[in-house]
Amino acid sequence: MHATPSLLEILGHIPLFVWAILAIILSIGMKLTRTTRVATRRVVLLPLIWLAFGAWGVDSGPGLLSTAGGAWALALLAGAGLVRALRWPGQVRFDAATQRFIVPGSWVPLALMLAIFALKFYAGMTQAMHPGVAAQFGFAAGTSAAFGFLSGCFLGRSLGILAARPRADTAIAA
Repeated sequence: MHATPSLLEILGHIPLFVWAILAIILSIGMKLTRTTRVATRRVVLLPLIWLAFGAWGVDSGPGLLSTAGGAWALALLAGAGLVRALRWPGQVRFDAATQRFIVPGSWVPLALMLAIFALKFYAGMTQAMHPGVAAQFGFAAGTSAAFGFLSGCFLGRSLGILAARPRADTAIAA
């Protein structure tokens, strides 16, 4: 009979880099709770990182051209669409003099990043403890869709921030 490992045994087998990633996520997320001035490059970088991470995760598992890949893509669009419909983040301004966006602080990016971390942690632990689970449709499609939705939220946030920049034809008319 196989005994279930204790929480301390599980935590003892987690590589140190995982805790470093958590520390980085907490640091970045805490910075985003305060109003920040952000260049366009940084606005685009965060969702690209999560998109690449999500696409790599799905592709290294069931594959982007699988049902799980489709679930990831649809959930990505749903997350981006929901965030755009909610108009989050609100009250973003663009400072033409510095060419930076002024983004109000929010706890939501930290919560989203922690959700992605927790989901990746859960998926990794589940696969380590039950190696065959990754091949199960529900697990693959469910985790892929969850990753897609969370990544989509970051994409929608970036699109909302970028929308605060005046368009060239609007700036000329003003």
